[in-house]
Amino acid sequence: MDENKGYWNPIVAGIILGFALFGSFMIAGQGMGASGAFARASAQLTYLYDSAFATNAYAAKYLINGDALANWTVIQVFGIFIGGYISAAFAGRIKGSIDRGEGYSATKRLFWAFAGGVIIAIATRFARGCTSGQALDGAASFSVGAWIFMLATFGAVFFFANFFKKQWKGMH
Repeated sequence: MDENKGYWNPIVAGIILGFALFGSFMIAGQGMGASGAFARASAQLTYLYDSAFATNAYAAKYLINGDALANWTVIQVFGIFIGGYISAAFAGRIKGSIDRGEGYSATKRLFWAFAGGVIIAIATRFARGCTSGQALDGAASFSVGAWIFMLATFGAVFFFANFFKKQWKGMH
């Protein structure tokens, strides 16, 4: 089976992403980071539980008139999920299994995926943006901090990949 079944050429995909990022800056006045949508959803859920949360300085910037979800980034994230599903469906890549390496149970794989997601979610709040926001938006605006972030991220991935590659060996 061809491992690259249905994937776009990365150069073409990168060029399209660059045009989309440029359009985002021109139309919305900001880039395309995704973590802001999750921060807005968290603020909205907390506000629904306790409306006094709107007086919190952190939450107030998201809760405009009590509605944190009335923002284009929230719609963008829904579009990411919908677009990803449609793309996978057209390419025939939707399957009912969990990719994992030899000796890794589905439970263990899902646990580590969830744990990694939680760590990334917390880190995006500390970093004031997600990887896409830091790398795409920051690099496009020539932010020195974003370029340092990208170099550190690629360096860390290169270093730590060896510790986790056994999860992917023999993957079907």
